[in-house]
Amino acid sequence: MNNVQSFYYLLGLLASACVLTRVADFVACPRALVLLVGGCCAALVGGPSLEIDPGLVLAAVLPPLLMSSAFYTAWDDFRYEVGPIVSLALGAVVFTTVVVAAVVHLVNPSLPWSACFALGAIVSPPDAVAAKAILQRNRLPGRLVTTLEGESLVNDASGLLLYQIAVLSASDVNITVASGGTLLVSLSAIGIAVGALNGALMAWLIAKVDDVAIGITVTFIMAWASYAVAEKMGGSGVLSVVTCGLILGICQHRIFAAAMRLKAKATWEAAEFILNSLVFILIGLALRGIMVRMRQQDTLLVDGLKMAIPAIVATFAARLIWVGFTMYLPGQLLKGAHAIRAWSLREAAVLSWAGIRGVVTLVAALALPNGFPARDLIVFSAFALIISTLVIQGGTLSVLIRLIRIRVVRRPTMSELEARSKTFNAALQELSTRKASSKNIDDVAIERLLDEYKVRVGNNERAYREGAEQVDVRARQLRLELEMVSVSRRELLQLKDAGHIDDAVLHRIEAELDFEELRLLRLLEP
Repeated sequence: MNNVQSFYYLLGLLASACVLTRVADFVACPRALVLLVGGCCAALVGGPSLEIDPGLVLAAVLPPLLMSSAFYTAWDDFRYEVGPIVSLALGAVVFTTVVVAAVVHLVNPSLPWSACFALGAIVSPPDAVAAKAILQRNRLPGRLVTTLEGESLVNDASGLLLYQIAVLSASDVNITVASGGTLLVSLSAIGIAVGALNGALMAWLIAKVDDVAIGITVTFIMAWASYAVAEKMGGSGVLSVVTCGLILGICQHRIFAAAMRLKAKATWEAAEFILNSLVFILIGLALRGIMVRMRQQDTLLVDGLKMAIPAIVATFAARLIWVGFTMYLPGQLLKGAHAIRAWSLREAAVLSWAGIRGVVTLVAALALPNGFPARDLIVFSAFALIISTLVIQGGTLSVLIRLIRIRVVRRPTMSELEARSKTFNAALQELSTRKASSKNIDDVAIERLLDEYKVRVGNNERAYREGAEQVDVRARQLRLELEMVSVSRRELLQLKDAGHIDDAVLHRIEAELDFEELRLLRLLEP
């Protein structure tokens, strides 16, 4: 397959990803699972056997995905739930690594401990990308979503660190608890420092750039640069990208123009969709190479199952045990303590069942050196675990959420309606002040603005004070406004069809209508 054929084949895969994604949404199935199955089917029925370069995936695909997740993370909520996040992202990862290694070695005593620990480290970090779509389709308590998303940002770093230690232990390098701890501190400190510097530099650059396209391009460049620089300096590239993304996310409200925010969000969503879709399909296509190697040795498939099944069981059990004994039980026992915010049984159930594995797990397995003990068995086991978690946990997580009827408990903060009322009221007060103090303002224009903001403030105040009935009244008004936008759009197109306006006027007015429609749709969201 030459370069041109490879390009068209890649386009075909992307088109297939779009179709498979729509199918997944239609049948309410995890997108990652459908994409992975699609890739597997293509490989089994005659698709090309692809050798994925794991280094390229880690360096090219992982940074943008991490940057996107970190950028849109609510920092205040993240900081509020930092205890549970660290518990899962560090404690659960270490515990899972040890449990998987011990169980696999118990069933396969001939396997070296380095191989068992490598497999444990590879399967220990859950994948946020695989679970994100499922969580977004269900109404969940804010702290639950924050904890799961926060865990996914940090656990890759801890899992890959343990993986690195396991790989080193198979060589002549002597790894002790002390040296491992020192390596953890060093990787983390360098990664966070590099990410913080890059985040501050990017915030400064974007504030100086007026061109939206250049600004968005800088965000992509900095995602890759944060990862590469940290890795080159001996730090954690994952933590560097996450830190950079968090800093930029915190600063975005002051340094980004409105157009930059709107266009950057759309661009990043498209990039995230393309990268996720292609990676899961390519992983499925890589199945052929794995199966060919498994068939070349008669006992390899049996040995692979003997390694994969205990690893799958241990992985499921480890997360259940960790969440139950370190998060749920302490909260129940110390419920009266002010510092303890107990997790309910329903929340603990979702936390335990959201440990879906994905891209990082298989990429780490493929990145094992060729001479590493039991390499093919580890790759096969990692692949089997990904499919198992996507099918079992991914396929039933939404069902579990609906069955247990988890309640949404919000933090004691101001409601959106009240905040919106106060926001508009500030503008109303400023308009009144300017009208009284300045003689150079057009009275007609300011009166119209005053009337508009009085309506906005009144609508929102009645909505949060008078409850559901007034909310319905407000929603009907918004839907009426939305219908008027459609009427305006239809008239605009008729004017263009009749030749009364040119393309420049069409695009300008159409953009204004688009922004108004987006505003109204956002206000109508539940």
